[in-house]
Amino acid sequence: MRTYLALPSLILCGVLCYMPTSGLSADEQLPSFTLPESQNQIIKISDVGLLPKTLEMKKEDGIVFFLNDSTDALITIDLDFGKSATHCSSENLEIGEDGVIRSVRPIAQKDFASACFHDAGTYPFTIYGLKQAPLGLKGAIIVK
Repeated sequence: MRTYLALPSLILCGVLCYMPTSGLSADEQLPSFTLPESQNQIIKISDVGLLPKTLEMKKEDGIVFFLNDSTDALITIDLDFGKSATHCSSENLEIGEDGVIRSVRPIAQKDFASACFHDAGTYPFTIYGLKQAPLGLKGAIIVK
């Protein structure tokens, strides 16, 4: 009865030994394709405000980084996606059921948070934590 159990293992070993390791020969190349041109965008949060306050980008650009470039502020972000789908955000941002992405914890100096934008539209945001703007600084991301 043990020979019946060993037979499938021997057949599998034989098949694996004679399988080609790659579908391409050394002379063949993978097909080429062109990725759409993209440029990740950055919004700097400094002691003097937002740079830029309104960011216009293409859908292909995809990602926006919010960089805390202040001298001593711990900032937080509220980013309103409304009814648009949110596909990704950095780990220190959390997607709420109301369509707003919010900071889970403050973003320190020289640190950043990021979010993806795949749908055209206007996405308002508010940055909190700067001393000169206790009610927050408002900006917008416009995706064309």
